[in-house]
Amino acid sequence: MHLILSEAEHNLLEILVQNSRYTPAIIGKLLGKSRNWVSRTIKSLVKNGIIRSYTTIMDPAQVEIARDTILFMKSNPREQEVSKKVLQIEELESLDGVAGDFSLIGFFRFDSQGAFEDLLDRVDRVVASSGSGKYNLVQVLTTYKKNRFKIVPRESKGSSLSSREMEVLRIIRRQKPTSEKPFPLTQEAIGRQLAPPMRQPTVSKILEKLTIKRAIVGYSIDIDFRLIGLPVKFFVRMKVLPGTASETAQSLVDMDEVWDLYRTSEDYSLLATVRTGSIDSFNNFLRKLYENECVLDSESYISLEEWFIPVN
Repeated sequence: MHLILSEAEHNLLEILVQNSRYTPAIIGKLLGKSRNWVSRTIKSLVKNGIIRSYTTIMDPAQVEIARDTILFMKSNPREQEVSKKVLQIEELESLDGVAGDFSLIGFFRFDSQGAFEDLLDRVDRVVASSGSGKYNLVQVLTTYKKNRFKIVPRESKGSSLSSREMEVLRIIRRQKPTSEKPFPLTQEAIGRQLAPPMRQPTVSKILEKLTIKRAIVGYSIDIDFRLIGLPVKFFVRMKVLPGTASETAQSLVDMDEVWDLYRTSEDYSLLATVRTGSIDSFNNFLRKLYENECVLDSESYISLEEWFIPVN
């Protein structure tokens, strides 16, 4: 479905990408619109399927049980059901069809070594069904940026999260809006979903603690990014001088084109998700990338199809 947004709707989506928990009153002031206009517009964007989910951006290093891995997979072009099978894997966070040595790139989250081994078994079965047999699971060691939110690595994790804090994170991690409930969950609504239920002031204190601990680094939305002028998406793997991965990553997090940035267990130790408005803009990004003398080589995969992962 091809949708044309007004400039005001476009600007509203950009604000929600940066902070989806801004109130309609705050958004109205930023846009020079009334609170009622903001509320009506958000309801319309939800009804038309443009705002697909509200998301909470978390630092995996602070959420001890959350671990990430990346699947690079080559599928047989004659096997049309492979992507559907991958989409059925519960731990899947995102999936793209790409051009290059691999045809699929997926990000998965798991919470224990046993869960990882179980995930590996299921991936093996999907790969076996594809007839290609080529895939690579890459461990994420450090997350520096996610959904354009910078994440500051820490030497120590600090205090662990309580079971109640973890439950709150589970509730707000991804929320599907509906025509009847088009806005992010209120603190009262979060409290009602807890067992036993929790009053709003207590939920507020938990969210404040999670922000102070940097377990929560921001709030955003899931949309088709073409709607805000970012139709081009690449995955860029980088080989850097030994001992400079962290230093190089810190220079990359300030680049607006970089939406996600990870350190991985591979020789190409940095992986970035890059979104731009055009191929020319992506080429300009590569030229800026190689101004950094620590970057020795790179491999780029253009996303041909980006699947939306439905909220369970």
